Amino acid sequence: MSTTAALGGAEPRDVESRDVSVTVFADRNAAYYGSVFERLQKGELPFWHMNLAGLLIPWVWSAWRGVWLMFWVSLALDMVGLVCLMQNFKYGPLLADAHLDPSANAILIERYTRWLGVYNNVGVATLILGRLLIGLQANRWYFRQYSKWRIDGHTAHGVMARRVAIAVLILVLVAPITLYRATQQRIDERACFNQVRAIDGTQRLLSRYGVTEVSDLTSAMNDQRDRLVTEKATLEASASLTDDQKGRLSEIRREVRQLRRENDAVEDFKAVSAKDRFDCLFIDDFPTLARIDPPEDVTYRRVPDEDAIAQGRSGATKVIRQVKDPVEGRTVNIFTYTAESIDIGINFLRAQYAGIFDALTNVLRQSLIRVEVAFMLTPWPVLVGLAMILAWAYCGTGTVVFVGSSLTFLAVFELWQIAMQTMALVVVATAICIFVGLPVGIWMAKNRIANWVTEPILDVMQTIPSLSYLVPAVAFFGISQPPAVLATVVFAIPPMVKLTALGIRQVPQSTKEAALAFGASERQLLTKVELPMAVPSIMAGLNQTIMLALSMATISAFIGAEGLGAIVTAALGDAQAGKGLLAGIAIALVAMVIDRILKGIRSSLSRI
Repeated sequence: MSTTAALGGAEPRDVESRDVSVTVFADRNAAYYGSVFERLQKGELPFWHMNLAGLLIPWVWSAWRGVWLMFWVSLALDMVGLVCLMQNFKYGPLLADAHLDPSANAILIERYTRWLGVYNNVGVATLILGRLLIGLQANRWYFRQYSKWRIDGHTAHGVMARRVAIAVLILVLVAPITLYRATQQRIDERACFNQVRAIDGTQRLLSRYGVTEVSDLTSAMNDQRDRLVTEKATLEASASLTDDQKGRLSEIRREVRQLRRENDAVEDFKAVSAKDRFDCLFIDDFPTLARIDPPEDVTYRRVPDEDAIAQGRSGATKVIRQVKDPVEGRTVNIFTYTAESIDIGINFLRAQYAGIFDALTNVLRQSLIRVEVAFMLTPWPVLVGLAMILAWAYCGTGTVVFVGSSLTFLAVFELWQIAMQTMALVVVATAICIFVGLPVGIWMAKNRIANWVTEPILDVMQTIPSLSYLVPAVAFFGISQPPAVLATVVFAIPPMVKLTALGIRQVPQSTKEAALAFGASERQLLTKVELPMAVPSIMAGLNQTIMLALSMATISAFIGAEGLGAIVTAALGDAQAGKGLLAGIAIALVAMVIDRILKGIRSSLSRI
C-alpha cells in the first residue's frame, strides 16, 4: 500500500483502475467487501444482511474506514441511549429518599417511578435498535462511499489508525462529560456566582495578609481577631473612656464584624469542593474567563450655571462629574464591565450634549404634532376619497373595494383617530428615512469604499431585534414619542438605502455610456438617467420601509408612542384579548392598504 493511501489521500488513478480496485479501496477484508459490493450492485443483498463490526464496534469501524457519517450517527444514537439510562443515577437517589416517607411523598414517588420507567425503556430501545440499524446500513454506507471514490479519488478510503485516534479523541471529549452531566441535578443559578465570589474574596485576603496558603490566612485572621478582642476587653474594662478611646472602641467593633464576615467568606471558599468547581467549569454555563475591576461609579448631573443666569441666559447649564469610590474588591465579568462602561458613556453624552438632544427632541415632537393635526383635522371623507382614488387609478376595482372595506372597519370600530396617530408617526419616520436613506443609497452605489463600510452596518441593523432599538432611544431621549420616531427610523431605513443603491447599480452600463456620450454631466446622469430608471427599485424600498415603520410604530408604544400600538400594549398588560385582537386587525389592514396602493404605483412606474 502506498504512503498516500495509508494517509487517506488518493493517488491519481484512471477510471479503469478504480473499476476493479475494491482491494485498493477496502485495503483490509477486500474479498468480503468485493462480494458485498457486487451483490449490492445486482440488488441481491438481503435487507437483513448484517455487518458485525458495525453492530458491535460502530465507532471504531466507521472511523477506521473513514465513514464519518456513520460515526456521527452511531455516536448520537448511543449517547441518547446512555443518557437515558444515566437518569437512574439522577432520580434513583431521589426516589429512595422519597420512599423514606411514602405517605408524604406519594406524588413524587409516582412521578420518579414513571420517569425512570420511560427513560429505561427509551434508553434500551435506542441502544438496541440503533445498533441494529447501524449494523444493517454499514455496508450500504460503505458502498456509497466506494461509488463516490470511483468518481473522486480524494474520497476517504483504505484503513487508517489516525482516523481511529481522532475518533477516540472525540469520544473522550464528548462521552464522559455528557454522561456525567446526565447524572447530575440542575445547578443552582447562584451557586457558581457565589463560588466565584468566595474565590475572589479569598484571593484578596491572601494578598492583604501577605500569605499564600488558606491555613496561614485563617491563622493570621484569628491572631488579628484575638488582638482586637483583647484590646476591646481592655477598653471596656476602663472606668472612663476618652473620646479617642470611644472612637477606637467603635472602630474595633467594626473591624471585628468585618473579620467575622471575612472568616465566613474563607469558610465558604473551603467548602468549595473539586466537584463543585468542575461542575461550574464544564457543565454549567460557559466559564467566565476573566474578572475585571469595574469602572468607578460615575454620575453626571446638569445644574444651573449661576454666572450664565446672572448674564441673563437662564437656560444655560454646566456639567458636574461626580465620582464615588468603587466598592472594595468588587470584580465583574466582561459583560457587566462593558455594560457599565456603556452606561457611563451614555450618561456623559447626555449631560455634555444635552442641548443637541433637547433640540432634536423638540424638532421631532413639533413635526409629530403638526402631522397629527393635519391627519386629524382633515375630514375623513377627504382621506377616504383620496385613498380610494389612488387605489382606483393604480390598482383596480378589487383593491378599491378592499381599501373601502378596510377604512370602514376603522370607522365602525371607532379607531379612525387612533389610526391617524399611528399614521402620523409612520409618515414622520418615513420622511426621515427618505431624507437620509436616499443620499446614502446613492453614495453606496457610487462609492465602493462607502458600500464596503455601510453594507455590514445595514445587515446588523436588519438583524438586531426590533425591541433592542428602544433601549438606546430611551437612554438618550427618555420615554416619549420622539425616541419612538428615532427607533422607528433606525429600524426601517435599511431597505430604503439598500434598494436605492441596488436600483442605481442595475441601470445598464450601455445606457449610462450613451448619456455620457451625448454630453451629460455626472449630475445630469444621476438625476435624468439613473434615478428615473431606479424608481421601481426605490419604490420597493419605500414600500418595505413603510411596512417596517408601521410594525415598529406598534412596538414603540412600549416607550410612549401613541396610536394603535398603545391599545395593543395596554391589552397585553391587562390580558384583554378582544381589544388587542381588534387593534391588531386594524394595524394589519392599514399596512395592507398602504402596501396595495404602493405596489400599484410601483407597477405603473415600471411600465413607463
